[in-house]
Amino acid sequence: MIELRDEPADGPAARALFHQYMALVRERLGDEDFAPVERIFANENAFAAADSAWIVVYLDGEPVGCGGLRTLEPGIGEIKRMFVAAPARGTGVGRRLLRALERRAGEADHTHVRLLTTPMLREACGLYAAEGYAEIERVDRGGPVEIWLEKRLA
Repeated sequence: MIELRDEPADGPAARALFHQYMALVRERLGDEDFAPVERIFANENAFAAADSAWIVVYLDGEPVGCGGLRTLEPGIGEIKRMFVAAPARGTGVGRRLLRALERRAGEADHTHVRLLTTPMLREACGLYAAEGYAEIERVDRGGPVEIWLEKRLA
């Protein structure tokens, strides 16, 4: 059974999932010393505003995914820290989480939602493409290429 819960971005499930997310990034980068930067990952406070959201996904009672929404500017929301643990990938958990965050964006009067990803997160890139996200900017800062994607909400 899949269950989506509003929880604090600094709660135990969110922290454990973020730890797994960083382990995946370090593994794919081949860099055990990689440290997350706020510009890319934000921090827990980014999801505390009234028009923000933090959702944890549970599969059969176990936390397997999470993601947050914050406002970038009027009418534009940003999805951050979206992650699905390896055992839950391919089960539809990511798609349900993404759509829940998009619904929240609509409820916050956003007409567009953006997110930042990188080609090394190939599963995420595939999901975003399948869900109608289009590339609006590509940045190469000498590390992993950063890809900004955007979707117009219905």
